[in-house]
Amino acid sequence: MRRGWQRAVCVTATLVLAALAPETVVSADTASYEASFYPGPSGDSYLDQHLPVDASMPNGKILSSRSVAVLPPLAITNSFDSWQIWFKSTNAGGQPIAALTTLLKPKKWNGKVVSNNYAIDGDGLQCNPSYALIHNGQIEAPDITRQLLGRGYAVVMTDYQGPLMAYAHGPTEGPEVLDGIRAALAFPAAGLAGSPVAMVGYSGGAIATVWAAQLQPTYAPELNMVGAAAGGTPADLSLLPPRMDGKPPAAVLYLLAVLGVAKASPGALELLNSVGVQTGQKFKNSCFNAAVLGVTPLPLRLLCTTNPYQTTVVQNIFALTKAGQQIPRMPIFLWHGSNDLWIPLAGEQALYNTWKNAGVSIKLHVIPGEHVTAAYDPAALDQIDSWMGR
Repeated sequence: MRRGWQRAVCVTATLVLAALAPETVVSADTASYEASFYPGPSGDSYLDQHLPVDASMPNGKILSSRSVAVLPPLAITNSFDSWQIWFKSTNAGGQPIAALTTLLKPKKWNGKVVSNNYAIDGDGLQCNPSYALIHNGQIEAPDITRQLLGRGYAVVMTDYQGPLMAYAHGPTEGPEVLDGIRAALAFPAAGLAGSPVAMVGYSGGAIATVWAAQLQPTYAPELNMVGAAAGGTPADLSLLPPRMDGKPPAAVLYLLAVLGVAKASPGALELLNSVGVQTGQKFKNSCFNAAVLGVTPLPLRLLCTTNPYQTTVVQNIFALTKAGQQIPRMPIFLWHGSNDLWIPLAGEQALYNTWKNAGVSIKLHVIPGEHVTAAYDPAALDQIDSWMGR
């Protein structure tokens, strides 16, 4: 399912069909063909490194680090030290990869850590928080990082989509979030070892959060996790097409996410037709804010050789990416807008019921509003304060 769905997204992500060439010849070499959809370099030589890793290394092992200067507005609203840390992690298939996290520690640290799984809405390396924090001065909306730093928390912001930028692919994102936390706690200069940790994420960031929460008992059982807050969660990708496929402005996010999932799903990219191939390759480095301009909200069917939703590939993707198949040990706080037009509340309700029936300490906070406005609800940060005893 993931692969078909992602391919469909790649196709829809065409955005500006007029700019596409009339035909693209697909290489017989599958590896070369798939690589043509992978992101190009960000332009920052440190972030573009390909550090060697192997399976014998422990997950979270620090490979390299540097101090960085974060740009305003965040840099002028809080006083903190900041570093970027390369570490060893694994992809969805369990193969070793190098990943990167950015660590911010306030001068008046309260002794606690929060992994802010910021929504990385795009398929290019420039969409990662590591790049945006030091090159774009991007304004986070809502400004969760600023609020966390203001409350004294050290903040971990991991580039959790991996080297392929597998946007919306939970099995890729969960391990990297957990290994990013491991690396931050082990980083000597920060002095965070042994600290309690909470997680928070909204929308695309909620995918990373719930997957990290459910993988933690088996993947990183040593971490002292006090809870995870996830809002507007796309817990079941199969519910999204009626709300997002071909429907602006959500269609842009959907298309970029489809491409992201497809890159992590063998065979998915083969569902694209010539226009879909050109679209995926043209927008492989795009972030939502830039891609939304000039987007043509075509349905995925027009970018694929067949109806992707009727293929085994896409059905498998939907099944493999559905959250809730493993049980978290930490407390969970979910929140969702009652009138969310993009992400159906039904997906989050089903996740809540599954984990509640499995004995998880879990709350579901349904608030008035739609997808964007619900992101600003303060209950998640208040819940983190409660878990942390603040």
